[in-house]
Amino acid sequence: MKTNKYSDLKIVHFPEKIRSFQEGRITAPIYVRFKPINKCNHGCVFCTYSDGTLRPKDRKDQHIQSGMHKDMDESSTVETAKALEILDDLKEMGTRAITFSGGGEPLLHKNITSLMQRAIDNGIDLSIITNGQLLNGERAEVLSFAKWVRVSIDYTDAEGMNASRNVPLASFEAVMQSLRNFAKIKKSCDLGVNYIVTRYNYKNLVPFARKLKDAGVENIRFSPVYVQGFKEYHQPIAEEVEMQLRECQSFCDENFTINSTYDLNSPTKGNERPFKKCFYAQTVPVIGADLGVYACKDHAYSRAGKIGSLHDKSFKEMWFSAETKKWFDNFNPSVSCVNMECAAHMKILLYEQLVNSHMDNFV
Repeated sequence: MKTNKYSDLKIVHFPEKIRSFQEGRITAPIYVRFKPINKCNHGCVFCTYSDGTLRPKDRKDQHIQSGMHKDMDESSTVETAKALEILDDLKEMGTRAITFSGGGEPLLHKNITSLMQRAIDNGIDLSIITNGQLLNGERAEVLSFAKWVRVSIDYTDAEGMNASRNVPLASFEAVMQSLRNFAKIKKSCDLGVNYIVTRYNYKNLVPFARKLKDAGVENIRFSPVYVQGFKEYHQPIAEEVEMQLRECQSFCDENFTINSTYDLNSPTKGNERPFKKCFYAQTVPVIGADLGVYACKDHAYSRAGKIGSLHDKSFKEMWFSAETKKWFDNFNPSVSCVNMECAAHMKILLYEQLVNSHMDNFV
């Protein structure tokens, strides 16, 4: 039976984590997102990590403003020795999985293959979110043993990629060829695409989805770009987008699926957080290229979401410190997470329900 790889219910497989929430104990994160570098070789107009001025390729006059990640420094990079120390800490603590992501483009880190291999050698499930430009050579060989690889895409042809990312027209075929090549060499790795829907790229989704399927992509996740004035931005295109996504479902099969978070009424994009604790932050924290540890990907590089720093201590020392326990006790999403995206909104509600449920044998 095919299972939902994006299910919010996966937390129920970790009853010991739920118990730790109930008892007020800090235990090791199940999963960590690691941003090893903030530099990027693309200049995406939808990038939530830039206001259109951080990178040489940015186009300020065209940039979609998210209002998030305002304190990111593009020059930040985690030194290899420190990154290896972090990965060894995660092994010792019992963390199960890691995703290398941005910030910038993780495959730009000079020793990313060594870092990814260390994760595998440490028995940590490996994954990556990449723009696909460097998904080749030794990097691709190591990633062939990952659990999943997702390529971030927001274009359906070379002209669209050039306009959105300020890269040469030839980059489109380079990424498509990387997808085709990787599909042939990967082991049990799931190859997916995260398609970010904007006003500039919402047409031709059906033929492009077929093209990705033919290239060996196994799933596509369509997500709306987050922007200030979210509903107003997407309203003119929503009907056509939703119609195309329904058509895409017609050619799904056992080897190919379409997933969507394209929902203008989703509370993840709303302005209210009806919970005062964030148990998700104890489950999937983010390590930034600045060595800050953050509550989630949406709070990365924000002062409000910064749990601690690894500049003068190991991840294990920081995570189990009294200061971190105090931070979790005091962090209030209903105050700190309003007027921004919260991708984990529904998960946090679920975790809260599980924490508050009575545990006995009368199931």
